[in-house]
Amino acid sequence: MKLHWSLAGASLLAVVDGAGIGNFFTYYDAGGLGPDRWPFLDMEGNECGGMGGATGYGQSPVTISQAVESTCDTDKAAYSFTGGDCTWNDLKFSLSNNGAKVEPKVNDDGTTCSFGSMNIPHTPNKFNALQFHIHTYSEHEIEGKGDRGYFPAELHVVHQEETKESYAVFGTMIDVGDTAHPVFEYFLRGWELLATSVAESCPVTSALYAAVQQKVTCSATYQFPYNQSVQDGVAFFPEGGPNLYEDLPTASEWGVYTYKGGLTTPGCNEIVNWNLLDEAMLISQGQMDRLDYLILCFVQPTLASDGTTVESCVHNTVASESGSTSRPPQPLLGRKVTHRCPNGPGVVINDVGVLPPPGQDFVKPSAIEEPANTGSNKCTKTLFEDCSDDPRYDPKVSLNLKSTAPSWADAEGYWVGTRRVYNNQGSQLMETFASDKFKNTMPYPQDEVKMFVNRTVMQTRYFEHIYQVFKPASLTFCTFAVPEESSNVLGNGECGKNGYATVGERFGTATFEKDGTVDVFFTTGRYAGGKGKAITVDDDTFYYKIGDDNSFEYSETESFNNPAKTRVAGSGQYFIISDVLPYSANPLAESFTYELYQVSEETFKEQLAAAYADDNVLPEDQKPAISSGNCIDISSDATCPSEAMFQSVDPLSNSTPYEQDPSVKGGWIAFFVILGVLVLVGILYVWHVHRINQQADRYKHQFARRIAETINMDHDKKLSAKGLEQEFKTIDSDGNGVITKEEFYRFMGDRVSEQDFNVMFAAIDIDHSGSIDFAEFCAFMAQIGAILTEEEERTGYKPSRAGPAKDEEAGN
Repeated sequence: MKLHWSLAGASLLAVVDGAGIGNFFTYYDAGGLGPDRWPFLDMEGNECGGMGGATGYGQSPVTISQAVESTCDTDKAAYSFTGGDCTWNDLKFSLSNNGAKVEPKVNDDGTTCSFGSMNIPHTPNKFNALQFHIHTYSEHEIEGKGDRGYFPAELHVVHQEETKESYAVFGTMIDVGDTAHPVFEYFLRGWELLATSVAESCPVTSALYAAVQQKVTCSATYQFPYNQSVQDGVAFFPEGGPNLYEDLPTASEWGVYTYKGGLTTPGCNEIVNWNLLDEAMLISQGQMDRLDYLILCFVQPTLASDGTTVESCVHNTVASESGSTSRPPQPLLGRKVTHRCPNGPGVVINDVGVLPPPGQDFVKPSAIEEPANTGSNKCTKTLFEDCSDDPRYDPKVSLNLKSTAPSWADAEGYWVGTRRVYNNQGSQLMETFASDKFKNTMPYPQDEVKMFVNRTVMQTRYFEHIYQVFKPASLTFCTFAVPEESSNVLGNGECGKNGYATVGERFGTATFEKDGTVDVFFTTGRYAGGKGKAITVDDDTFYYKIGDDNSFEYSETESFNNPAKTRVAGSGQYFIISDVLPYSANPLAESFTYELYQVSEETFKEQLAAAYADDNVLPEDQKPAISSGNCIDISSDATCPSEAMFQSVDPLSNSTPYEQDPSVKGGWIAFFVILGVLVLVGILYVWHVHRINQQADRYKHQFARRIAETINMDHDKKLSAKGLEQEFKTIDSDGNGVITKEEFYRFMGDRVSEQDFNVMFAAIDIDHSGSIDFAEFCAFMAQIGAILTEEEERTGYKPSRAGPAKDEEAGN
């Protein structure tokens, strides 16, 4: 077997394989090129943000649930596998900074040997094997198997349809067994022979291995276990060649998981029919160690212009700190994973249509709408009585926010804490290059941002100032080349040396509804241009929804989490509404959580100044700590609402739209007739309202029971932030960031009728948008502990099960 300098020829895994020599993407966060930033890579045809069902496929890898793993939907009759005619000497071995690969050599006449082929369900065309490659740590998660669903590696045999219109992957997990795998040994030898020749020709030093990955200790004096002579490039392979379907994974013996997805490296194109064996291929621990070393300690030689002389050597693994070259699982968004078994039930089910029609799978957040103007707010409660018992009509009832909702008195003041930001896959956001094209990019880590909130409620007026102080970017991030029209720093600082600070403000007033709702009419900073509402859900919970007509929407829930109401916890989502990918396919730009505790004004200012000092924020990039009720003028532009603007919306400065209708005159006969009717209607109305309230309360209890069947709570019946996220995703089956009526109805099953269900849904859908976002879900979940306690005290009810909470995802 002749060894060529195919290493430097990058096209190692060009389109289909997706692993490139150049670090235009990585598996680690520092540098802004990790998996959570792939949707923003400036490359033609980038689909890493998902196409929202437009292709009929979707993103990969995915999580294969335990329900799918433990059930055989159908048999394997539609599969057939044909081995190829390649001998060992017909194969080309390649190593890259992202994996190890084998493919047929190209002959002088442009032909190759056959690497094998397969037929898969629901298409008559044959798929021809092109190559296979390996990722360190499995990309797909299989619940109930491996180490918390993951395996040490995953092998992909990539096929192309004979019509060249689509691709298929035949894959298997790789796990450690008691004995060495005899055929896989020869593949290791081929790669090691290549790596040995590189090591002998490349001036490798210990300093070369300054890598991000920390799984394997790379050594300049490492001796590859298969260190035979490279004379004539002979690897002493056996006669014949490998059968990819029998000699590696044994395709005939095991079941297969199938679904429609995409490439697992940029541009993540949605063109792949996935076929994964349900049992892992076993190799020895020694073989696994050798495989890890080959991939994670890869050295790339750069050749001089003569094409033979080694000019330099680079160790440029793209692996994460844990040694992973695998993308985390992506949302299924309604796709079905089918488990086909050798001895399945023999009933072929419909698993072709995996996604709704284009444009129908994702429900974008609804725009915030002002209440419709009916033209009259006159009281028509009765014909002869006044409306003084309706607070909106009673001039004696105060408009002041603290009077209409005393919880605002608890919420105002000075608060400090931390905020954590996650992408739409649930991974924490690190630094990314700032760009006007992508609105939620920050060149600073967002795993733990210092947060300061100054909130003031003065009669009918509401003032809120939210500061965030970011620590400096990592030095690794700062070494990356900055793309055009982007930046690795904001303000006047230096990347890796200076942090940064931002401030966002929200201003609002009470409304004539006198229910504690704040009408947010003016915003600055990140919220600039947005309007919306701040609603008091109950004595402990607040719900915010801010946005504009066509740019962004922001929702948030905040709750007190101690009896003294000196600590709060919050969570929310930030949607970007745009026709530009990735937002056009999935508007959910990020989600976040935060925890704050109340302090004095003096302590607030001291800790804000300390944060600026700790994170080395330049004085010109700092935002001033102001007193209550003021506004931060952060630029030369008009960034503060004027008194005239306040007065235009302040109910104290405007006339109420709620007026009582003049008394109605009529004859005595009409009076008694109408009075009788009204008495009857009044009785029926009171009974109806009472019944509706009973229903809403009863169905809240039923939902609480249903939730309790699927989650773990602590002894105080509280759910962790991770638990809230997991339970929301359980109900949000299509992963689009909101729970639709259909999803909620499926979750409740046959526990309520459709008519009764509508009452329950309305009780949780705070803004009556027709869907439940994460903030509304959290607002209800803040009450669930009290509801379950009441259930237990009243009926003795306790949840029938609360399975073990799922561990943090492993392998990346």
